Amino acid sequence: MKYLPNALTLQRIVLCVPLLFLRPFSVWFFVLYTICGISDMLDGYLARRLGCAGPAGARLDSAADFTFAAVLLFRLVPAMNLPVWLFWWIAGIALIKFSSLAAGYVRHKQAAFLHTYANKAAGLLLFCLPYGFPLWGLLAGAAVCLFATLAAVEELILCLTSPVLNQDVKGLFFR
Repeated sequence: MKYLPNALTLQRIVLCVPLLFLRPFSVWFFVLYTICGISDMLDGYLARRLGCAGPAGARLDSAADFTFAAVLLFRLVPAMNLPVWLFWWIAGIALIKFSSLAAGYVRHKQAAFLHTYANKAAGLLLFCLPYGFPLWGLLAGAAVCLFATLAAVEELILCLTSPVLNQDVKGLFFR
């Protein structure tokens, strides 16, 4: 049982491969997408519940989150026919996130994937986006981008100002 959380996390990485080849918004895309999302919600919960949470599992989860987000951006952004301004907004968020990683690596000698409340909420909103986009269109995309921007800026500030890297920091206003 102690390997179950990491197995769920690895499953998410493996399922990202077929997501690359499935037509966005198709039934099979949503089936795999939903399985990936559920595994993301369960792995950390189970790790804490089973008493097997640790830094290696947290790093694996961060790698799976990054892989999942990258695959979704690669597959969904082109399928959504976004206006140029929203595309550039997404690129700006990615730049802030990569700046956070770089700052964490320079300051703390390791990748800084922070599990803040804002990052978790932004991840949940991003996960919900493919379900809501057909209904709300650009409004849904802009709302997710706004929240993701705030979360990314918070993460960058934390990476630049924290004397010690705490991957599980709750946020800038929760110290």
